[in-house]
Amino acid sequence: MAITLRDKGQSPILVQPPARAADAGVMAMVEVAVGLHSHGHIGTDKLALIRSDEKSWLDKLEALKSWLEDSAEGVVLLCDEPEHWHSSAEEDTDHFRQQASAVIDWLLRAPCHRVVTGAVESGIRSHRSWHLKAASNARDWLHESSDWGALADTAQALARSGVRNLESRSPLEVRLLLALAEAITVDAAVRWWGQGKPRRELSRKLVEALQGHPAMDAVLPAWGRISLSRRPLGNAELDVLDAPKAASRAGALLRYCLMYPEAQGYRLHELLKADARDNAYWLSARERHSAHRQLYDRYCQRFEQRNADDAMLLIEECEAFHHAMHTNDVALMQRARPYFATQLDIVGRLLSRERREYRRAAEVFQRAHRWEPHDAYAHHYQAYNLDILAEQSVTVEAHYRRAIELEPDNVWWHSRWISYLITRGRAQQTHNAWLEVLDQFGLPDVDITPSVYKHLHTWIGRLLLHRGQLDMADEVLQGIPDSIIQSEPGLQALKRRLTALLQARRGEAFFPFSIAPDTQWNGPHLAPSRQGERPLDHWLPGRVDAVSEDEVVLHVAEPPRQDERPQAGTIEMATHQFNACSEDTTAERLQAGQFVELAWYADQEMPLIRVHPAHELHDPDLPPLFPDPARYLRRSGWVT
Repeated sequence: MAITLRDKGQSPILVQPPARAADAGVMAMVEVAVGLHSHGHIGTDKLALIRSDEKSWLDKLEALKSWLEDSAEGVVLLCDEPEHWHSSAEEDTDHFRQQASAVIDWLLRAPCHRVVTGAVESGIRSHRSWHLKAASNARDWLHESSDWGALADTAQALARSGVRNLESRSPLEVRLLLALAEAITVDAAVRWWGQGKPRRELSRKLVEALQGHPAMDAVLPAWGRISLSRRPLGNAELDVLDAPKAASRAGALLRYCLMYPEAQGYRLHELLKADARDNAYWLSARERHSAHRQLYDRYCQRFEQRNADDAMLLIEECEAFHHAMHTNDVALMQRARPYFATQLDIVGRLLSRERREYRRAAEVFQRAHRWEPHDAYAHHYQAYNLDILAEQSVTVEAHYRRAIELEPDNVWWHSRWISYLITRGRAQQTHNAWLEVLDQFGLPDVDITPSVYKHLHTWIGRLLLHRGQLDMADEVLQGIPDSIIQSEPGLQALKRRLTALLQARRGEAFFPFSIAPDTQWNGPHLAPSRQGERPLDHWLPGRVDAVSEDEVVLHVAEPPRQDERPQAGTIEMATHQFNACSEDTTAERLQAGQFVELAWYADQEMPLIRVHPAHELHDPDLPPLFPDPARYLRRSGWVT
C-alpha cells in the first residue's frame, strides 16, 4: 500500500509503535516526525525540537499537530492497530495509557488521510479514514513458493492435504499451522487440526513440538531473543541474536512462519511475543540481559553509520535507550540519552520495581519532573521511593501532595498519601484525607470501576488493621459494596480479619481466620457429629488463654441464640486431663492463642478436644504489607 501511495505522489507514514509498551505514545509521535522529515515536510531543524531535552512531550505533540496540519493534503497515516498501543493494565500504567490515548485521539482526528487496521472506536472515525480487516486466501498463498523459503515443499503439501477450514483463519494461524506441519509432518498436523483449533492452542502445540526436536532446538531460544526486539529485524540483526540461518529449515520456519517480512526486515507478531513472555522467553535472566545488550550494541552501530541528518537516527537512538534499560548494566543505563521525560519515568519504574534501587529511582523521577514539572507520575514516584526508604519526609509529603494536585482523579496517588499518613500516626489528617477522597470519587458508588475499591480501600484498610485502628478500618471497609467484596479474595480476607479483631477487642475471639465469620457458629468444625454410637450433645469453641506445666486455661463460649452475643467463660484443666481429652496435640506442645473445640457426646463427662492447626492463624488471602509499616520507627532507632 505504501508503494502505491508513493507512486500516486502521496506521503505514506507508517505509525507502528511498540505494542502495549509504556512509551508507545511518544514512540508514535517519533514515527510521525520521522515520516514527515523523510518525505520532506519538515526540516532537520524541526526534528531537533523532538530531540530537545527542554521541551515537554505536550510541547512536542503540539508542534507535530502544527506540522501535520501544514502538510495534511499530502500525508496518509498508516496506523497499525492503535488499540494495541495502550500500555498493559498495571497499578501504575494510567499515566502511560493517558499519553497513548492522547496521541491516538490526535492521529485519528488529524486533518489528513489515514488507513487504520484493527478495531477503532466508531466515535472517532472520520470520512478520511479506512478500516482494514486482515483476511487470508490460504491455499493459493501456501502454493506461493517464494513466500515460504526452504519450507515451500511443506507449504504445498499442506495446501494439497485437504486440511479443513483454513479460508476463515488469519494469516498468523496459517503460518503457525505450516510451522507445526514442518515440525511433526503434514499428516500429523492435519489430523491434529481436525475442524480447526484456537490460535492459543495452535501456539501451545507448536511449542510442544519444537521442544526437544533435534533439527529445531535453536528455534525456541531464538524466538525468545527476537521477542525482546520492538522493531523489524534484518538478517544482520537476526545473526546477532543467534537465529538459525535463513537457508536452513529452522531458519525458514522462524522467518516465514513465526515472523513475517516487511520492507525493513522481519517482524514477530505481538501474540507470539506474548507466547514467549508466558514461557519466560526460553531464556535465563542473564541470557535476556545479554540479548538486550546485543540489540543495544547493534542499534548503536546502525545510528553511528547514519548521516547526522537521517531521521531514522531518532528511532534507533530511542530503541538503543530502551534496550540499555534492560541490560542490567547500571553504567550503560546512566549513559543512555532520553528524548522524553516518559523514558525517565520508565527507567525509574524499572529501578524501583525490578532492581529495588529506591534511592536511584527517586533521583531519576526527580530528573523527570524537573524536565516536565506537570508530570504527576514522576512527582508521586519520587515521593513513594523515598517513602519506602523512610527518608526526606518533607520532600515525600511535598511530592505526594503535588501529584494529587496535578492528577486528583488518580486513585493510587490518594491511596499512597493516606497510607503515608497512617504510617506516620497522623490520625486526624488521615481521616480528613479519607473524607476528601470519598468526595473526589463520589464513593460509595456501586457503578464505579471495582479497581477503585481494590487500589484504595484494600491497602488503606490493610494498614489500618495492622496498626489496630479498628474503628476507621471498619469505616473504610463498610464503604465497599458487597458485590465487589464477593469478587475480591483480598477484600474478603480484610473483612475476616476485621471481624476477628473486633471480636478480640470484645473478648469474643473463639475461631481461627480460616473460618468465615458467617459460618463460625455452624459447628463443630473439627469434632465429628458422632463418636462411635454416641451423638454429639453440645460443643464449645475456644482459645488457649494460658499454658503452664500444671494447667491449661481455655477461654470458651456457648453458641449464641439468634441476634445475641455469645456467653463467654473460662475452663481450667490439669495438663494430664487436657492430654487425655486432646486428639491432636499435648499440653506441652500447646501455644497460647491457638484455637480449640470442645465436644461432649451422650453419657460422657469429659469432652473430646480438637486443636486447630497453628498455621490457621494466618490468612493466605490477606494482602501483604508493603512498604514496611515500621520503617520510620526503624530509621529513628525506636525498633530494630
